[in-house]
Amino acid sequence: MGRKSISHIRKPEILRHTYQVVEDEGFMGMTIGKIANRMGVNSGLLIHYFKSKEGLIMEMVDYLFKISMESYHAELEKHTTPEDRFQCLMHILFSTSSKGPQRDAVFWSCYAMGFRNPDIRDRIQAMQKKFIAFGIKEITAWENAGLVHVPDKEKAAATILALSEGLGILRNSLKNLDSLEEIARSIRQSALETLGAGTGCLEKDVQETKSA
Repeated sequence: MGRKSISHIRKPEILRHTYQVVEDEGFMGMTIGKIANRMGVNSGLLIHYFKSKEGLIMEMVDYLFKISMESYHAELEKHTTPEDRFQCLMHILFSTSSKGPQRDAVFWSCYAMGFRNPDIRDRIQAMQKKFIAFGIKEITAWENAGLVHVPDKEKAAATILALSEGLGILRNSLKNLDSLEEIARSIRQSALETLGAGTGCLEKDVQETKSA
């Protein structure tokens, strides 16, 4: 079977296969050649879009943000009221389950690359600012509905991002931790306090999760 021509290749397809290679071998093991072999194309065709491995990793940051937001919105669109969206997002961000739109090992591997590469770090910082902007928009809707009281929405969104990131690292590195569920509830409670929401919101979310 012949190799594909460049007319049939698009960036999203390349990034999707890159994600799979990184999932299997990590960024250290990822090469343009391995991605090309997985896709059945010549390596030179991928270089047409990405001049280097570093360039491909930088594009991966944007891709990871895109698929994260698509997952969040797919879940949130199932709920029509601000209260239901609030409960849904709190569950997504502070769940210990491996299911759902959560950041995985590929995301954290990419994140770690930013500690050594300033260009990748800048791209990750831009991504985090987008997550914070998304949080500010949701918080504004919750406050308009009388669910929360947040004087500084940017600070609150950044705090919730930090709490969720911390749980995400713990969840991915210590999956069998006996107290993980208890820790997640405690972190989620901290998020509710940051938002000025009552403990009843947490109790309702826990009850709905158990009955699901």
